[in-house]
Amino acid sequence: MRFLSLALLIFSLSFSAFSQSKKSFKYFNSAREEMRNNNYQKALDDLDKAITDSPDFIEAILFKADLYKEMGQGDKALPLYEQALQNNAPFYVNLFYGEALFNEGEYSKAIEYLKRYAQNPQASQKYMSQANELIENCEFALTATQQPKAYNPQNLGQKVNSKAMEYFPSISADGNTLVFTHRDPNGNPSDEDFWFTTRDSVGADWGKASPLKGSLNTTLNEGAQSITASGNVIFFAACDRPQGQGSCDIYASFLTKEGFWSKPVNLGPNVNTGMWESQPSISSDGKTIYFVRGRNSYDKNIEIMYSTLENGRWSEAQKIPGKVNTKGQETSPYIHFDNQSLYFSSNGHPGMGDLDFFVSRRQEDGTWGEPQNLGYPINTSGQEFSLIVSPDGKTGFFSSDNIAGGFGLLDLYSFELPEESQAVEIAYIKGKVTNKKTGELVDAEIEFSDLDKNKVVLLENSGRDGRYFSVLPGNGDYGLSVQKKGFLFYSKNFSLKTESQERAFELNVELLPIEIGDKVKLENIFFGFDSYEIDEKSFSELATVEHFMKENPTVKISVEGHTDNEGSASHNKTLSENRAKAVYNYLVNKGIDASRLSYKGFGDSEPVATNDTEEGRALNRRTEIKITGI
Repeated sequence: MRFLSLALLIFSLSFSAFSQSKKSFKYFNSAREEMRNNNYQKALDDLDKAITDSPDFIEAILFKADLYKEMGQGDKALPLYEQALQNNAPFYVNLFYGEALFNEGEYSKAIEYLKRYAQNPQASQKYMSQANELIENCEFALTATQQPKAYNPQNLGQKVNSKAMEYFPSISADGNTLVFTHRDPNGNPSDEDFWFTTRDSVGADWGKASPLKGSLNTTLNEGAQSITASGNVIFFAACDRPQGQGSCDIYASFLTKEGFWSKPVNLGPNVNTGMWESQPSISSDGKTIYFVRGRNSYDKNIEIMYSTLENGRWSEAQKIPGKVNTKGQETSPYIHFDNQSLYFSSNGHPGMGDLDFFVSRRQEDGTWGEPQNLGYPINTSGQEFSLIVSPDGKTGFFSSDNIAGGFGLLDLYSFELPEESQAVEIAYIKGKVTNKKTGELVDAEIEFSDLDKNKVVLLENSGRDGRYFSVLPGNGDYGLSVQKKGFLFYSKNFSLKTESQERAFELNVELLPIEIGDKVKLENIFFGFDSYEIDEKSFSELATVEHFMKENPTVKISVEGHTDNEGSASHNKTLSENRAKAVYNYLVNKGIDASRLSYKGFGDSEPVATNDTEEGRALNRRTEIKITGI
C-alpha cells in the first residue's frame, strides 16, 4: 500500500512553494524535470540546493523524501517527513510519514502518526480506510514480533549462488533437481536465463549450477518458471516475444529424449491476454496452472489466476476462488505437490510490510481458505517473494538480498517452515504399463483412489510411451486401478503413510488381454470381520469393475469369493458365496445385465498362501473375477 505525494508534487504546488525564493523554486523545477527523466541523483542534488536556500520549503522536503522511497532508501525519507511536519506541513503528511514508518518496521511510531491522520476531521474517507488498514497491519506486526518463529535460513552455497542474481526457484518431485532464474546485471539487463542444479539425494549438497541446454534460453527475457513433478516440462514467463498475446505471456518447453529443452510454445489466448501474465506454477498432476495477471508488474492490483488442461487444451483462465486475492498485490504463487497448499506473496493481507509470505489451504468445496501469514522473522518489513516448498512439505526455498553473508545481489536460501505452515509430505510412484503377452507398451488409464475418503484423487494416462509418474500426498491409503479397453484391469492397494520421496517406489504394471479363464484379484474390495456387507472403501474398486464391464460389453464374468480356514468349512463356503453375491448385486444395481454375471463361493478350498500366518490368511481372504465369456 503506498500513498504517492510525489505525483502531486510533480504537477502542482499547493501550500508553500509560492512563498519560496525564485532561486529555490528554480532548483525545485529542475528536480521535477530530472525526475521525469529518471535522473534521481541529479534531482536529489537540485532539491538539496532548494532546501539549503529555503529550509522551510515543505514541497521540496517531501519531494526528496518520496524520491528516497522510489530509490529503495526509505530509511532516509523518515527524517525528511518529520522535518516537514515540524515546519507545519498539512495534516495529511502524517499519512505519508506513517506509511514510511510502517515500511521501515517502526510499527508503534507508525500507529501514532496514522491515527493523527485518521482522527483529523478533514481526512478523506478513502484514505482514512487505508490508514486504518495500515494500523491493522502495524498491530499484526507488533504481535508477530513478540511471537517469533524459529528461523535459520541456509545459503545454498557458491555452487548455486554467484555474484549475480539467482531467484524464482522450482523443484522436481524427487527433490533433487532445482531450476531457477539467473541474471547477470553486468550483461544485457533484460537477459534472464534458466539454470539448474542437482544433488544425489535429499539432504546432500547441491552440485555446480549450469544453464539448461536446448532452445529454451535466449538472449531475451526468460522470467519466472515452474518445472513439472516429473521434470519433463517447464512452464515459464517471457516478455515481448513475436506473436505474443501481451507484454508477458506464459510458455511451455519440453525435455527431449536427448536431454535438450524444446523451442517454447505459447499457451494460447485462454491463458495469455493483452495484459501481463507471469510467475506460473504447475500442479503435481500437470493439469492446473496457476499464475498472476495484472496490467504490468507494478500494477497495484495483481491477482492469482488458474487454468485447467481439458482434452489437451487450456481452459479460459479464471481468478482462483476463495479468500486469496485482494485489492492489493498477490504474487509468486506456488502450488505444493500435495495440491492442497498454495503459497504466495501479498501486500493485501495483514502483514509485516511490503510483500509477505502466506499459505492458503484448499477447502472441501474447492475454494481457497483464509491465508495464514508465515510470521516473523520469516516475513519482515521488506519484500518477500518467490517461495517454494520441497516435496517433504517442510523445507522452503526462496531468494533474498537481505541476509548477511550472501554471495551476490540475490541468493537462494532454504529454511524449515513452521509446523503450522507446512504442507503434506508427498510420495511419488513411477513405472510403465505393458502388454503381459507381448511386452509392448500400453497407453492406459491410471486411477488412484483415497480409500478412507472413498474418492478418486488422481486420474491420468500412461501416454504413448506407456510410462507414468504420479504424485500423491504421503498420508493416505490408496487403491490403484489401471485399465485399457480389451485388457483385464489391474488392481492394487497400498499405504503411503510410511512412504516419502526418500522411499518412493517404482511399479511396473502388466495388463493381460482379455481371454476366457483369466482372473483378476479385486485388491480393494473390503468386508468387515465375518461379514458380507461391503465396506465403503470398496466403492472405488467396484466402480472400476463397473467401468470394465461397460467398456467391454460382450465380456461375461464370474465373481468368486474365498476365505481363510478360520471357522468351519461350511460356514466359510456360505460366507464366501454371500460376499461374491454382494458384489454381483452391486453390479446388477449399477445396470450390468445379470445374464453377463454369475457368482460362486469357494470357502477355504483354494488357498493361495499358507493359513499358518496372519499374512497368509489375509492373502487367502479375497474376491476375484473370472472371465467366462467374450
